Amino acid sequence: MWRQATGAETVAAPVARIPLQVSNQCLVASIQVDLTDAVLAQFRDHLLRELQAQQAHGVILDLSGIEVMDLSDFENICSTITMAELMGVPAVVCGLRPGVVASLILLGAETDELKAARDLDMAFELLGKRMTQRMEGSGDEGDLASDHHP
Repeated sequence: MWRQATGAETVAAPVARIPLQVSNQCLVASIQVDLTDAVLAQFRDHLLRELQAQQAHGVILDLSGIEVMDLSDFENICSTITMAELMGVPAVVCGLRPGVVASLILLGAETDELKAARDLDMAFELLGKRMTQRMEGSGDEGDLASDHHP
């Protein structure tokens, strides 16, 4: 959050909020704003609180609205995904644009643990398979590699 000095007082500038909605027992975040550390921190806190309050069974981060993402923003999003998964909630990202994907890989982004889908429909499908595996007690997510949609 940046602050703007106005004479003797300091006024906090509003931070863009990333909306969350519940669909099919999953929290869906459609990220359509410029990413900053303040936006990502507020999003992380909001998402984790909502995961607990809603008792969601999955998280989908729709990144189709992101035209530019640096390595720091990507790592911040991955950390948020890890936090959700430590709360027992599987997470999938979807909608990454080709230019963003290429830039992240060229910058050396670590993507081995990331579950990704091409679009929202495929993200719901992938999350459904992950939840089914958890309910069946297989715990083996290694078979999901074939379900990975670039």
